[in-house]
Amino acid sequence: MPKVLEYTPAWLSRGEGSQAGFDLFRQDGKAHSEGEDGDRSRRTIAHRGTEVFVAVGKVVRWADLRLLKDAHESKHGHQDDGYRILKTPAAFDITTISVSPDGSLIAIVTAHTCHVGILPTSAHLRSGETSPLRLRAFQVGPTAHVLEQAPITTALWHPLSKPGVPSLLTVTKDACVRLWELDIDNRHSFDEPSIAVDLKKLGNATSTATDLSASKYGAKQGFSPDEVEMQVAAACFGGSGAADEHAWSGMTLWVAMTEGDVYALCPFLPSQFTLQDSALPGLTTAVVAKTRALTSDVEATESEKKKLGSQSKWLADLDEQEPTTLIDDTTFERNDVYSRPAKFASIPRLQGPFRLSPEPDFGEITDIHVVAPLIDQSELYEEFGDEDEVENEGLSVSIICLATNAGKVHVCLDLDGVEAEWLPAKRSRSFALDDVDDDKDLLLFETFDLVTADVDTFHCAFTASPSDRYEVFVTSPAGTHTLDFNPWIFGLEAELRYPHDEGSALRLENLLDSTSTLVDHPLALSSPPTSTAIALLDSTIGFFLLTSNPSGPVAATLDLPHAPQNPYSPTLLALPAPTPREPYQPPATFYTLSTLPQLLKSNPATLKQRLQFTPSTLQTLTEAHRVLSHETHNLALSAADLFRRIERLRSELIDQVSSVRNLSNRVDTLTGADDSADFSRSIGPAEDGGDGIVEDAKIVGSERIEQRVLAAVGANKGLEERVEEVRRKIGKLGGGGGKLTRREEMFGKEVRRLEGMIGGERKGDGGAEAERGDGAVTPPIKPGALLRLPNSPGELAKREAAPAEAAKQVPEVDGQSLTARLSAIEDLRERLDKEVEDALGRLQSASEDNGRASRSGVASEWKKREMSRVMALMEREEALIEAVTGRLSALGGL
Repeated sequence: MPKVLEYTPAWLSRGEGSQAGFDLFRQDGKAHSEGEDGDRSRRTIAHRGTEVFVAVGKVVRWADLRLLKDAHESKHGHQDDGYRILKTPAAFDITTISVSPDGSLIAIVTAHTCHVGILPTSAHLRSGETSPLRLRAFQVGPTAHVLEQAPITTALWHPLSKPGVPSLLTVTKDACVRLWELDIDNRHSFDEPSIAVDLKKLGNATSTATDLSASKYGAKQGFSPDEVEMQVAAACFGGSGAADEHAWSGMTLWVAMTEGDVYALCPFLPSQFTLQDSALPGLTTAVVAKTRALTSDVEATESEKKKLGSQSKWLADLDEQEPTTLIDDTTFERNDVYSRPAKFASIPRLQGPFRLSPEPDFGEITDIHVVAPLIDQSELYEEFGDEDEVENEGLSVSIICLATNAGKVHVCLDLDGVEAEWLPAKRSRSFALDDVDDDKDLLLFETFDLVTADVDTFHCAFTASPSDRYEVFVTSPAGTHTLDFNPWIFGLEAELRYPHDEGSALRLENLLDSTSTLVDHPLALSSPPTSTAIALLDSTIGFFLLTSNPSGPVAATLDLPHAPQNPYSPTLLALPAPTPREPYQPPATFYTLSTLPQLLKSNPATLKQRLQFTPSTLQTLTEAHRVLSHETHNLALSAADLFRRIERLRSELIDQVSSVRNLSNRVDTLTGADDSADFSRSIGPAEDGGDGIVEDAKIVGSERIEQRVLAAVGANKGLEERVEEVRRKIGKLGGGGGKLTRREEMFGKEVRRLEGMIGGERKGDGGAEAERGDGAVTPPIKPGALLRLPNSPGELAKREAAPAEAAKQVPEVDGQSLTARLSAIEDLRERLDKEVEDALGRLQSASEDNGRASRSGVASEWKKREMSRVMALMEREEALIEAVTGRLSALGGL
């Protein structure tokens, strides 16, 4: 969701100097009152890059936003740096203007007529001339679009038009669709459409032999029961023909009726059209896969097989063609131009109406917007072996948005998808149930109420975002809203891509409860806008959202979406960015001339003669009072609004002053400006060479901050030195080539001496020590030679063979091994245990003999004393044995 950085800039506001940007959007009161119509779309602002075209009345104004901005910033903008008027042949107020994708033509649409003008080049318009320029324009359909025919609701440029031959689509309110393939060198292309179809006839047709032509001028029109339910509100194409979109989307025309029905035409193409390189292979692969699956399906109907068969033949016809390759002069893109297959009818079958489930409270539909589904990129790159590197960053189903005249927006999902379908060439004589297809459904995902207050009927309209596919702007009576679908498309795509019936209802419910479409209100207007907003993206002016109201232009500069940054990266801004504020625009009431002088001039006799109390005088005063009261009431409302804004600004300024004061106190605390104590420092000897010391009474401001920075830098250097010193020590320890200290050498000698003591008596064995040339003792190799316990097999055999005197003699600490010492300790323990048992036996017998004696108390005391002495001796011996055993285990680990 983009954030608002700035509201209407100064170069588009009313000012004392040059106000060409404001005058560009200034409405003529007469033209606005005549052209105001809430039942039709008013798209009176269009753009070609940074060039803006604004329709006011019967003329079109041109200006370049870059030039307006540069002239304001240069401080020497001339009066000539303004807009230029482009005169058009329109006889009525213009309701819609649209620039062709290549920027060469502009469609100028009124309520009943349509003209196409040839736009001059940007260099010609920027030449500095300010005189009005008459456009070379041609009327489209001089007999089809006239006052006697139905009004025009939509004018679109086909996204797959051949370069150099743009195709214009016009849709009238009586459900007649006409496609005009315009050629500047051929005037006949403006007179007759290449395709003209009446959707009411097409909906009831059973074959291509039926007359499907649109109504013609002067022809009698019969009654049709669909005249009320099939009144067109708006139309749009399902895609822009991009490489990552599904190929059927750019060929699909969606038509929304005012009563709530939605229809689709696919494929709706001109005689020559362009396709991306991946479109034809992708469609062929999908059709072949569906054909194989349908062949093995026993429940497949005959109509489904016919539809896939027709698609296969249509794609095969395109595959057999040799496309013409054209290079765009501006973008240098390669375009392959195909011809529409002649074996198939140019008018496809009408699909629909699509039922919304659940059905919402519609009202009347005013506009439709479709987000094309994305194809699976892994399938396209599977043959190259890098399908793991391609991720699908979108939704594989279409999103259909419907706007109503009550300020509501319905977001629907087309889960089944729209594919190419044609009517049969001949009507079948036999009727089968397979000929009636199942109704098509649209899943209602969300509904938004953008306007909370009760407003009159207003045409809500959509505007696609130039930065994100899943973002759309909605123009409503309250201003311009932003709808962002990114929070839920990835979770829904994961559920659709890997479907599992178990627990799907619970997962979808959690998805709907946890995520929803983000709704923002970047442009809030007090009065309804006079045109649908436009959005443009440029490196100079940024992400710009522009519309207008009766008081003048209203714009907002939005923040460009950036990739997520490292959370540990330093923050560039020391202070938070200020909250943008919509600048005050004086209402048009202050600048509207009063109609009272015109009224008084209409009766000059009343002013010249003496005032008489006559009915004519009373009528004149009544009319003057009515006009004057209305104008003074509007002035009072505008002045009251200005007074409220001033009071709010005053209170906000007080809050800002308080915030700045608090921030100043914090800064003073940081810099030491508010410290009561004096901080002195010595600089050095005095300048006169004396012994005095120059001192500063106080260190404040930037000097104190610099001292803190220097202190932090010094501490950082100290830490770096300590870390480097530790690193060097660790390198010496782990390097293996450094010198050993004196303590390390002594410890090594002690370890080698203990190794010799442990295995020194068993030479010749696998674990015996071996003398090396340098006198060092080779450590034992086998684990059994490192430590010999008394109960080990080898040790028991040796003890049986050795004489008892050798086992009992006292070992020398430096001469014999620790194993012999351990054996002697074990023998001593056994001997002491035996003596303790003998002493306990004697004590027990003595206690039995003297049990009945009177000196039993004395014997008992003696017994306790002897027992305590024996137990202390046993504990001492056990502690000695455990200590020796632990030390031997530690030495064994070395």
